[in-house]
Amino acid sequence: MVKKHKLSRVKLHPATLKHAKKGHPWVTEDSFTKEFPRKENLLIGKNPNSDERLLLLHDPNHKKVKARIWEIGTELPESPNGFIRAFGIRLEESFLRRKSVLEKLQRDNFYLCFAEADGIPGLMIQKFGNVALIQIYSDFWFFFKNDIRRLVKAHCRTHFPEVDKFIFQQRKTSDSVNFENLENKLTEITIQEFGINYHLRFDYRYDIGIYSDMSSIRKKLTNEFRNADSVLNLYSYTGAFSLFALAHGATDVHSVDLSNDYIKWLEKNLEINPELKSENHHSKIMSVEKALKQYIAEGKKFDLIVCDPPSFSSDGKKSQSALKSYDKLIPMMEECLSEKGRIVAFINTHHVLRRKFNERIEQLAHASSLKVCKGLRMEEDCISLGGFPEGDYLKGILLERK
Repeated sequence: MVKKHKLSRVKLHPATLKHAKKGHPWVTEDSFTKEFPRKENLLIGKNPNSDERLLLLHDPNHKKVKARIWEIGTELPESPNGFIRAFGIRLEESFLRRKSVLEKLQRDNFYLCFAEADGIPGLMIQKFGNVALIQIYSDFWFFFKNDIRRLVKAHCRTHFPEVDKFIFQQRKTSDSVNFENLENKLTEITIQEFGINYHLRFDYRYDIGIYSDMSSIRKKLTNEFRNADSVLNLYSYTGAFSLFALAHGATDVHSVDLSNDYIKWLEKNLEINPELKSENHHSKIMSVEKALKQYIAEGKKFDLIVCDPPSFSSDGKKSQSALKSYDKLIPMMEECLSEKGRIVAFINTHHVLRRKFNERIEQLAHASSLKVCKGLRMEEDCISLGGFPEGDYLKGILLERK
């Protein structure tokens, strides 16, 4: 008697199979994905040239990524229960990786699970002190919401017992977000990163108040901040780089952001860090280009300039390309740079790959009498997955004068 398959079989585009072999975990929209059964959550992708199969997490409503690859092999789970058992094992392995480097992190905010890089595509889990924030990037995971809650709570109880609050956050491509407290209503907390206090909110669009994927890069730039007496933080958000500068002895720190809300948030962060000399900090609520023009007119110079243009504007509309914005920003920042000053330029999007970013910034730097010192990438709790350049979304370059 032939054994009946419990999960539907689907054909995959040859290019999908090729990229999957190289470690790329996404199945993007093509003529093959249009034939996927829409109501099936788990699918088995067939490889016509071998016995290997691909277990797929189906996401028909996603604009681009129609499925994410869970596993490639000849023996795959054939039921939701089998998948959940495998998920529980992977999730605990992810938690244990963070537990093993806990002392090294020196912060309350870090990723317990970093989606594709931890083999759990479309799902991120961040720890903020006693809070676990579960971020869902694929609608697939909503069908297993109760299992996620149960397993996250169980693994936190074992490995991070201080975590006693759990929040779901639905991430969408538009600038809208849905928070769901599973128990104990919670909207605001205070955490520490490298000894600095930060006020966090869980009710304000995507914005929590700090980006943990930038934390390891911040630490990597410690020497640059120690050597900078004057620091300019462009697109300052809630001021993590500004506070980091003050904590490392800077006596003249300027923060620029178009959002009044973010500047107020930054000032709140200063208030909860009384040991930092807030009199050494100055804010500008205006566009970055306008602020740079003012600094140039004043002849103002900075030892370190940090620039991290947003992928989206504060009103949720698509902003101009962050990479394109550097055409104007690099020459203007160079005019505001002290003789031995440095610029840290970031881009935060998977739509621009690292090589393209590096090449363009190098071109602009060369035209402005600057040179590249080194590249910057996420580390520690935010690892990159080989064969998956989209996962290397946060990219940075350190520039200095020639």
